[in-house]
Amino acid sequence: MRIRFEKRREPSKLMQAVTPVVAVLLTMVIGAVIFEAIGYDGPRAVKEIFFTPILASYKWPDVGRRAAPLILIALGLCMGNRAKVWNIGAEGSISSARSAAPASRISRRTCKVPGSFR
Repeated sequence: MRIRFEKRREPSKLMQAVTPVVAVLLTMVIGAVIFEAIGYDGPRAVKEIFFTPILASYKWPDVGRRAAPLILIALGLCMGNRAKVWNIGAEGSISSARSAAPASRISRRTCKVPGSFR
């Protein structure tokens, strides 16, 4: 008996909704097992990694600081993809963002831009 794979005409709505949830839950379970294997309290470590940054308001600035470079990378990749140019990768995106940030600040000081912070 020969197995034959056929592409669906339309992706399953159920699988599109369930797949990300299952992926996150599987990540939590595997993470807890790994933390237990190296001698830490697995469920507590998973709670600290996944839930505390969202639920504890004193952690929100930390989340923002860590998310900012990732957001810049994502925006750079989106712009590159929409412009149909070569993808320079995450490292290239963050390097270009790091280079452009001071330049944009300097240009805002020298030019009278409406809405600037001066």
